[in-house]
Amino acid sequence: MPSRSRSTSVALSATLTLGLVLAAGAAQADNVGRPAAAQEAVVRAGGRAAERAGDETVREPSRVKFGHADLYVPTFFHPVAGTYDLVVHFHGIPSLQEDNFERAHVNAIVVSVNMGIASDAYSAAFRAPGSFDALLAQTQRALDKTGRAPGATVGRIALEAWSAGFASVGAILKQPGVAERVDAVLLADGPHSMYDAPHHIYEPGMEKWVRFAEASMRGDKLFALTHSSIQTLGYPSTTETIGELLRQTSVDKMPTLAQGPRGMREIYESHRGSFHVAGYEGQTAHDHIDHIKGMSETLLPYLRERWSAR
Repeated sequence: MPSRSRSTSVALSATLTLGLVLAAGAAQADNVGRPAAAQEAVVRAGGRAAERAGDETVREPSRVKFGHADLYVPTFFHPVAGTYDLVVHFHGIPSLQEDNFERAHVNAIVVSVNMGIASDAYSAAFRAPGSFDALLAQTQRALDKTGRAPGATVGRIALEAWSAGFASVGAILKQPGVAERVDAVLLADGPHSMYDAPHHIYEPGMEKWVRFAEASMRGDKLFALTHSSIQTLGYPSTTETIGELLRQTSVDKMPTLAQGPRGMREIYESHRGSFHVAGYEGQTAHDHIDHIKGMSETLLPYLRERWSAR
């Protein structure tokens, strides 16, 4: 497999560093002068609970930190038939995913994993067979500590990522037998890929994404992605990478001029079965951050609909 040049790695790391720093500042700014989203959600979730089931109790959120991960149990979460659904998110301030899940109301446990700023660190962390199973075992122990799902075991699994975190998702999907256990993949402004010649994307590196997209088009999985219009040097942008994915799966773009969350301007959509893509304008670090902060409206509704239907 072609290796990325040092200059490309440095450029990608610098871009992601700026985005992560700005995301942290934006997260703090959003929390000034307003209640935390989890507190707001207690009221919203309480209303839903009263409507749906009079005996459903809304609780305080639960948090457990372990290793490079932060587990979050939403205010409204409850296990179903002795199982809990799990979403593992890679890259991004944990509080952003807490907000997203409280707003999207997906009945699942959320684990946010942060391995730094470089995509290489995310891929290396889950390259070895068994590394994802180890994370699942750690998650089970952390959840048991909260007392929120006594005796429950993991049910459906979704992987999601923002920015550099796509590399962990890609590494996990390549582990023997793991992709079959993953029900959904959600990528916010990802993935990136590699060139093996000028302006030509390394096709073997796309195979894992193509396979998951094809399974999603059949309805066997869910695959949803968003991307900005940020340009890159030395490696393919998310626009180029997702464009190649659409080409290889023969899925057309449908031009749109729609207003998305946080002022994001959507420029096209692609849909086939349970495979969904939305492309957006925006070429700044703040535009990049909007993709993680807007997941409650752009990506998570697909997961909520899928997991609520069965």
